[in-house]
Amino acid sequence: MVSEIEFPKQTKINGKEQTPYYRDSFRVTVNKANLEAKNVYHGIFGFLPKPVRLALIFRNCVVKYFGFAASNSEMSLPLEDVKTGNKAGFVIIESVEPLEVICGSYESNMDMWLSVLKLSEQEFTVSTLVNLKTKKGNVYMAFIKPFHKLVAKYCIKQALRAGRI
Repeated sequence: MVSEIEFPKQTKINGKEQTPYYRDSFRVTVNKANLEAKNVYHGIFGFLPKPVRLALIFRNCVVKYFGFAASNSEMSLPLEDVKTGNKAGFVIIESVEPLEVICGSYESNMDMWLSVLKLSEQEFTVSTLVNLKTKKGNVYMAFIKPFHKLVAKYCIKQALRAGRI
């Protein structure tokens, strides 16, 4: 089950907000036991569905003309490479702990963080925080926000259906 929830206070990206910002969070009840945050991160982002990969490629083709980073859209890494300092597509893995994985991406228009946080044995949150630094960043986020929520839920649900989490 996947549901949108209030931004979790216990995530280490809480408090990084700088106005204006966007954030959201989704709670997922996993089907597997004994998972750490990196297992859930890998189960979701290590296997992005083809429609999502294609959408990221299209996004990169368009946004590069507006001054946004158009980096690698492939976030797939082997589980053993989910380590602090490694790059996974457009994000840098900043922290890998049993209870939380944090990734970040920094560019002139916005800074973005992604957190996968273990709440309990079978509950995790997937949270996004974006600090918008320019008007272009604000316009981009206004356009992408509804798609972001759909894509986030879709990716999490696909990981559940495939039995990865």
